[in-house]
Amino acid sequence: MTFSFQWPLMKKTVLLIATFDTKEEEALFLKRRIEARGIRVLTMDTGILAPPRVGVDIDQQQVAHRGGIPLKEVVATGDKGKCISNMIRGAEATSRRLYDEGRFEGVIAIGGAQGTEIACTAMRALPMGVPKLVVSTVASGRATFGPYVGTKDITLMHSIADMQGLNFLIKRILENAAGAICGMVENVEGRWMKAEGIPVAMSMLGTTTPGALRCKRILERQSFEVVTFHQNGTGGIAMEDMIREGAFKGVLDLNLHEIGDRFVGGLHGAIREDRLTAAGDLGIPQVVAPGSINYVVLGPLENLSPEWRSRKFIVHNPNLTLVRLNSQELREVGRLVAERLNHAKGPTHLFIPLKGFSYPDREGFPHWEPEGNQAFIDSLKADLKPSVLITELDAHINDPEFIDPVTEAFISMMKDYMK
Repeated sequence: MTFSFQWPLMKKTVLLIATFDTKEEEALFLKRRIEARGIRVLTMDTGILAPPRVGVDIDQQQVAHRGGIPLKEVVATGDKGKCISNMIRGAEATSRRLYDEGRFEGVIAIGGAQGTEIACTAMRALPMGVPKLVVSTVASGRATFGPYVGTKDITLMHSIADMQGLNFLIKRILENAAGAICGMVENVEGRWMKAEGIPVAMSMLGTTTPGALRCKRILERQSFEVVTFHQNGTGGIAMEDMIREGAFKGVLDLNLHEIGDRFVGGLHGAIREDRLTAAGDLGIPQVVAPGSINYVVLGPLENLSPEWRSRKFIVHNPNLTLVRLNSQELREVGRLVAERLNHAKGPTHLFIPLKGFSYPDREGFPHWEPEGNQAFIDSLKADLKPSVLITELDAHINDPEFIDPVTEAFISMMKDYMK
């Protein structure tokens, strides 16, 4: 199916996604305000109830067709959920295709709960760095934004009032949104962000910051451009996604906290199961260390069960408590790490710090429990294939005696890979 719109190749373009059956007046106002700033607007209608009263570039029939079921047919089912799911698929496929064809540089959307879901799904199909803005009635309160944003750089703007016609407040909000998206796209050049050095990814967390920052400084002196990812459940998966998009030449995975946290159901567990897989699948160099893998992030201390409170813990702040995993849990986590590294198609080197995996995991500190660490190490080594090089160092993960050899090995691996 081909799209019906055409125009000369000229100024920057923003894709505007809206349900024109319920948000037509607001969408047209936003379109005019963006065009007044010299930016072209490409409109997409994801509504279901009725056709728009004005012409749109991509109508609801086209979107539904891309979702797999013609609009008339899916509406005839009377199943609202099925209709929305079809428009979600259609908007996602259409947006990605339009972007790949070079039809727009940024995307903006307006909506309530359903419109936000449709638009955010479409935006998550686009690469990192593409300007993405949603003006939403649900971008506040106790709403959970993780499912909307995922691992992508989506900006959510709260509309404050419901978008049911234009008024002085909604006009001002949409004016601000128009200015924001125009500012985002005006300096966008090319299809991907351009690194100034050799782009590499690094995982880190607060309890391994000293070592990670030392490593980063050394790499930057060697013409690497390092992008660091916070291991809070989303950061590591965002790193995996960018690796798969081809953003990086190599990976320094110094912190695997999300794997252990997910295994026991903590607050910072990886939001998907594919953590520690992308670099291996693509065959790019990876150096790995088990930073912060031996504790779980839980809520306030007073809310923890007696079992969790019986373990070694530290109060990170009033809302977060870091609790040690036990030896059995660490043995299972070791098997998970080995299983994922065993699938690596490229050079992989695992380093083990024998004097602790994180800041509080050091002799004399609250999390020090060498028996648990050893259970992880033994399990890991027992299941790891010979193709994965492993080095044990008698140092703490934040010590120069550990970080410097890790960094040197990564630099050497990258030089060999890029010959």
